[in-house]
Amino acid sequence: MSTILSRNPLVEQVVSADAGADLTAMLLSRQLPLTEEEYLEALVYCMKNPENSARARQLLNELSPGTKSTYVRKRNCDHRVAYYVMVDGVNRKDMEAIAGAVHNQSLPPEFLKKIAQHGDETMLECLLENQIKLIAYPGIMDVMAANPACGSFIQARIQDIHKSYLSDVPAQEIPADEVIEDLKEAISEEQTERAQGEDSDNLDELIEEQVQTTLQRINQMPVSDRIKLALTGSKTERLILIRDANKMVSVAVIESPKISEDEVLLVVRNRSISGDIIQRIAANREWTKNYNLVVELLNNPKTPVKDALGFIKKLHERDLRMLQANKNASPVIRGLALSFIQQRAKKKT
Repeated sequence: MSTILSRNPLVEQVVSADAGADLTAMLLSRQLPLTEEEYLEALVYCMKNPENSARARQLLNELSPGTKSTYVRKRNCDHRVAYYVMVDGVNRKDMEAIAGAVHNQSLPPEFLKKIAQHGDETMLECLLENQIKLIAYPGIMDVMAANPACGSFIQARIQDIHKSYLSDVPAQEIPADEVIEDLKEAISEEQTERAQGEDSDNLDELIEEQVQTTLQRINQMPVSDRIKLALTGSKTERLILIRDANKMVSVAVIESPKISEDEVLLVVRNRSISGDIIQRIAANREWTKNYNLVVELLNNPKTPVKDALGFIKKLHERDLRMLQANKNASPVIRGLALSFIQQRAKKKT
């Protein structure tokens, strides 16, 4: 089942193999009113037909490298299209496309194995930048090590990752008192629909039992398993793992392709979360389109001032006043909030 980004009905017809001869001919002569990204998706699927493959590939080669590298970085990109872009990038030595694929955590580990197998030394060095994926799926490093392009520097880095993160010894425990109360509300929302016939006391017991069981299981895991779980696990598991003392684990939670904006809001509201995680959230342009998340970031004293300065202009007057009165917020930001309130008051007079 395809997951293309385009909602253009013409592209959807091509992808679903419902395109007639006339539509296909117009596509292959670039006579359709499509964006470059829509042509990219349509042409990759058009290549499935051997009769059209050569012409579709020719047109794909004419698309701008920027379109391809931007596409492969998108969290919700279609995997068939992303795979084409990645393989094409390996063949063309297009490092922008390679870097996009390497850093997109939503793409399967098999994609990185392809780069590990066929990439040159520069591409293998690029793979080292995504330590989270390498630790979660160490088979990628095995493929890298077998590549003739893998030099002594890369071999040494692989050994360092194995030594630092791929031990079977359980990692530092996450204390129960840091997670149980905070998680009850989040899990309650998930469980309510499943347990509509239960009374509230029983539901609270079920929630606490679930948290305890999940926490005990996680506390028996080594770092590598926790990182993999951060990328692939459930909401409950991520909300526990975000509190892991190992920075690599908590970063893996934020980079998980499964994390939702609602979860990110819960993370930002927690004042015990590390400043590095808050900084990463503040730097995510997709997340900071969410007004409620911007408000929470401004009220979190760990949000970098340089990011907060850009966010504060977006606030409604009510939220500006609440921010200015929040003694837990950064003094600099509170002062700026007051300045904005005064400026807006002058404009009204």
